[in-house]
Amino acid sequence: MKRTPQLLLPAAAALLLAGCAGGGTPADPGGPSEPAPRPSPSGPPEQVIAEVTGLAPPESAEDLSAETEYTDDGRLLLRAFFRTDRAGAEAFCDAENLGVYRDPEGPSEEDREAHGAEEETVDGSATCRGTEPDEGRVQRDVLVLYPGQDEAAVYVSAVEVE
Repeated sequence: MKRTPQLLLPAAAALLLAGCAGGGTPADPGGPSEPAPRPSPSGPPEQVIAEVTGLAPPESAEDLSAETEYTDDGRLLLRAFFRTDRAGAEAFCDAENLGVYRDPEGPSEEDREAHGAEEETVDGSATCRGTEPDEGRVQRDVLVLYPGQDEAAVYVSAVEVE
């Protein structure tokens, strides 16, 4: 009879520990884990642009605007705009993980529409694309138009990728 209490004690302790481990249902080990959606950033436009893209607008930037929303599948989307000089636009596009593609003809209608670009350009355009290097979770797409000799209109869009 001495063996029965000795066998019950470890079983009772295991049940007690299992009950104290917390309520709730265990996670589905076979299901995909979805990252929590990024909170919508707030603050001045230059701060929102930097927070979402990892890119800082140049000090010469004017007429800054930034709007965020979520796509139908819950990914954060940024649309931003600013004006600067040619050097400021080139410095902005000279960031890590951005490839620069120059087009002497200017952007296609599709690119204009995708960025909401209305300005005419006197010297072609530049497109800068790449992922945000710290996490690689944000695809950045920048369209630069040149409405004047030393003027640049910069359209920024960024979306979270999976």
